[in-house]
Amino acid sequence: MTPPRGRRKGRRWISEIPAVRCFLPDGSPRTEAASLNLEELEAVRLVDLLELEQEEAAFYMGISRRAFWNDLTSARNKIATALVYGMGIRIEGGSYVLRDQKSGDGMGDAAVTSKDAEISLLERELELLSARLELLNARIKSLKGGDEEVGEEGPL
Repeated sequence: MTPPRGRRKGRRWISEIPAVRCFLPDGSPRTEAASLNLEELEAVRLVDLLELEQEEAAFYMGISRRAFWNDLTSARNKIATALVYGMGIRIEGGSYVLRDQKSGDGMGDAAVTSKDAEISLLERELELLSARLELLNARIKSLKGGDEEVGEEGPL
């Protein structure tokens, strides 16, 4: 057996492990399922659900934009294949670190990070989220015609 080429895949930060990890099409006789790993699910969640820019999402996961793009396109390809061909989607495995996890508990390849690195990551994440909040407040204000002032905590 030949050793793998290139660098090994680095661990990605994910926010949570979903409670539901298998989706099957209703009434389909197929038992095949596309396997989506947890990092790919996190990439789709950040970009398609939370509407973060790819650069923000890559930083949030602690990887380069290129690595993030590879995870995102792989996930979208697997999801599209499952939808078009009537296959299930199974979410499992990967190389990840759970955010807020302090020690390994058997849930994937979780690792302990240094306190300084975690603080730095959280500070940067807060800066990105603050900038995103300002952008969203400006969009809401422009859609309302600028007649209402949007508070610091958002439009709610």
